[in-house]
Amino acid sequence: MAETHQEVVKVWIAPGCIVCDSCETDCPPVFDVQEETCVIRPEALKADFTKPLTPSIITAAEGCPVDVIKFETIEVEGPEPWAGQEEAAAAAAPAGGGGAAKPAVAILEGPPDPKWAGLLQTSHTSGSRSAGGPGVTIRQAKAPAEAVASTVGRGAPPDALAAAMVGSGYSRPAPSVADRIRQKAGLLADAAKMTRRQFSTALALAWGALAATFATAGAALQSFMVPKVTKEPPSVFRAGKLGEYAEPGVYEQFKGSQGVWIVHQANGEIVAISTTCTHLGCIPNWLQSDQKFKCPCHGSGFYVNGVNFEGPAPRPLERYKISLEGEYIVVDKSTKFRQELGQWTFPGASINV
Repeated sequence: MAETHQEVVKVWIAPGCIVCDSCETDCPPVFDVQEETCVIRPEALKADFTKPLTPSIITAAEGCPVDVIKFETIEVEGPEPWAGQEEAAAAAAPAGGGGAAKPAVAILEGPPDPKWAGLLQTSHTSGSRSAGGPGVTIRQAKAPAEAVASTVGRGAPPDALAAAMVGSGYSRPAPSVADRIRQKAGLLADAAKMTRRQFSTALALAWGALAATFATAGAALQSFMVPKVTKEPPSVFRAGKLGEYAEPGVYEQFKGSQGVWIVHQANGEIVAISTTCTHLGCIPNWLQSDQKFKCPCHGSGFYVNGVNFEGPAPRPLERYKISLEGEYIVVDKSTKFRQELGQWTFPGASINV
């Protein structure tokens, strides 16, 4: 059977990254660790780019403390193109005394780098919970993520590495449920600390608001339930002295206040005509030049005696009862006379002068 090997053609990051920088340390051409998350570099989205980096991608995935690095492989015929490279590098290295292995990081002579010295002074680890030891102690430090990862060490447990990232300022985990409960309880406890005077004041304000609400609702209910009574003019009124209507014509002084025209007709009769149009109840106007009442709503027209002659009005204007009390004209609007019923000839429908 021909020899085959696996090559990575697709790599992605699932939700849950803690921004520990482990993946970028193992495979920087593919992974880009940012402030809040880690992303795949644009050029690493192509299979031709990821295939030669298969060992580094697999190493980064295996070293991810939260197991969010995912990849997809294909089977390729032939031996692994990268096989034997580690052995060749080990053979090329000079032999050390006692056969000791070459350290992963070269130790340089001279004064330490300031950034490394600052990191070592401000943070350290003191055990691992996953290994059964004491908890990790992290002091606040502002250092590059790669420095933190190198200080903790590649062999450190995942919780130690995550704690180191938090301590360096590169990762800020969300508060736990317990912390949120404690914070909420503290706020409620502060709100519960109320003096007797404050409680009395709040109680009085609450009762006052409740009383105002009920008063407003009661006023609205009363306004709704009580009938609206409008003030109407009296049905019987004096229209002035008879001598004020000596000349034939239409007198409009009571049109607005009483809804009545006093008309001195050419035949010598004085009548009280209603100002309500018999079509739909509009108020006509007296047109002196045309000698007619003209309704502005639908065009009904009435002669000076109230008889309709044009427009949709179905019948003449109504007349009110009119009489004399001494020298005064009295109009009684409670009694009406209709021409189509032959009532204009009834007593009270007019007065003769």
